[in-house]
Amino acid sequence: MTLSNDPDLITLQPDQSFFETLYTAAPLVIVGTRDEDGSEDLAPKHMAIPLGWSDQFGFICTPEHKTYRNVERTGAFTVSYPRPDDILDASLAAAPRTAEGDKPSLTEIDTVDADAVDAPAVAGAYGVLECELERIVEFADGELIAGTVVGKHVHTDAYRSDDIEPETLLEQAPVLAHLYPDRFAAINESQAFPFPEGFER
Repeated sequence: MTLSNDPDLITLQPDQSFFETLYTAAPLVIVGTRDEDGSEDLAPKHMAIPLGWSDQFGFICTPEHKTYRNVERTGAFTVSYPRPDDILDASLAAAPRTAEGDKPSLTEIDTVDADAVDAPAVAGAYGVLECELERIVEFADGELIAGTVVGKHVHTDAYRSDDIEPETLLEQAPVLAHLYPDRFAAINESQAFPFPEGFER
């Protein structure tokens, strides 16, 4: 049997988007940059991941977005992990700009200045990365902005340590996930992964 012969699978057409025909979980972060006039720019991103196990982080953007142009110009950005209770911040950050290029909705989001780079971060986020631009990798319909992490911050109630059980940690600091294309979830419970004996990273 092949995949296309499996009666439980729907074979998509070449022009159909795989990721719009099922829900997949991804992180939902807010990228912070600085506009030319010094004002703050915030934009939600779900195509955002660590690039390996070292201090590298990347997200997908396009040159049409202010975020892309700001990172290209300043060489810096922050990555804030908002809490599920702050999903409205991600929504406000996604609001369109006015004809003048302003985004008035951003005034409703509480921010703090980063320490190591000139960019804003979302106040109260359970985790924040400060990044310097490493490189931009072009793809057909988006570009990967890759940065080197130069500052890392984790909120005390989300910090993983041997002193607290994972279940307790997730109850007090649920993780926000984006279910592309149109839903979000608060992850407040989990189960231990059944790693095989001898498994190594």
